[in-house]
This record gives sequence, C-alpha cells and structure tokens, in this order.
Amino acid sequence: MGFETDSKRGVQSHYGPRVVNNSFGGRLPGNGITKLAMWDFAFDQLPAPGTSNMQQVIPAGSTIVSAKFVVDAAWTSAGAATTLSVGLQQADGTEIDNNGLLTDANLDDPVIEDAADVGKIVTGTGDLVGVSIGAADGELKVTQSVDDLTAGQARVLVEYITAS
Repeated sequence: MGFETDSKRGVQSHYGPRVVNNSFGGRLPGNGITKLAMWDFAFDQLPAPGTSNMQQVIPAGSTIVSAKFVVDAAWTSAGAATTLSVGLQQADGTEIDNNGLLTDANLDDPVIEDAADVGKIVTGTGDLVGVSIGAADGELKVTQSVDDLTAGQARVLVEYITAS
C-alpha cells in the first residue's frame, strides 16, 4: 500500500489494499474531562513521531493523568534482554521526554517477556505523568533497547487533560 499527500490540502490518499495501522494511535471516548489515546502495535512496527499527519497528537500544554502498557503478546529478542521505554517527541523527532510515560524500569525483561505476562497492565511512572507535556504537541515514541526483537504485541493507553 502506498500513500500520496495532496500538496494543497495536505490530505492523504492510499493506493492498493488498505491495512489498518493502529500504531499511529487514535482517540477513544473519554469522560468529558479527560481524553484517552491508544496505540496498538507489534514489535516490528513501533510507534514513532512523523510528519505525515497520521499520528495521534497529544496537544501542547496537556497534563498526563496516566500511562498504561498492556502486554498482548510476550516481547522477545534473538539476543539480549528486551527493555522498552515510552515517551513523547515532537513531529520532527525533537525529544520532549523519551521515557516520560513508561520508563525502561517499568518495561524491562522480567515484566514483559514471559507468556505469563500476556494481559498484564503496567502503569507508567515516567517524569511526564502528572505534569504538563510543555509548549509543544507530543507524539508517542516507543524505544527498544535491542534491535533484534522477534515477537511482541502491546497497547499503550494515555489519559490526559487538555489545557484550557
């Protein structure tokens, strides 16, 4: 499948079979005060910021209420132990805080690598939880400690309050 961006309107068209890519994220219904964004991804399609306007954005000035990582399939690699971290970057890749939602201590190998971990919900303790993300819009960035991941599936849920 390919994408083409209209230069005047910035609208994207697709060609070929369309597969839903939830790693870009999306908004879920909130409770009116808080908003909830979710990213659903696999080991070979980790969320990253981009300039395609497809990524879910957490608006500038928003306060992160909570961040959760749901293990849908155990994370494994061919070599070293797997550690992930989850944070926010601007669309151009400028770091807001690369482990500001879920730190590598939250998502290290004993927490996410066993079959018994499937269904586990890990609550983030990063520096952005409970505070404002700052003056720039944030897009999710999942960073891996090893480049040889062989399996893994997860969802990240971020609850936030927008600035008034």
